[in-house]
Amino acid sequence: MLETESELYEVAGAQNNHLWLEVLEGPDQGILVSVPVHSSEYDKDTQADVLDLEVGCVYELTLVSDQTSPPDWKIKKVHNNEKERLQRQTPV
Repeated sequence: MLETESELYEVAGAQNNHLWLEVLEGPDQGILVSVPVHSSEYDKDTQADVLDLEVGCVYELTLVSDQTSPPDWKIKKVHNNEKERLQRQTPV
């Protein structure tokens, strides 16, 4: 089982039942990761948190995968809710 450290991700897009997350820090910065919006592996609170994620916003997340090759990432924990979410600063 794979598990990421808590890192910042921007929700870069949404398509069908998946969100595209861009890693914003660390050695994997810039990589896009796809995670399901709905999953039977999410508990009730995690599912509600995932449904609240908005495209263009930045969140601190931990991801987990039962598979190693290729990883099948799912959100394990949303560390900041909509009231605490961080807005990504873009240089002017």
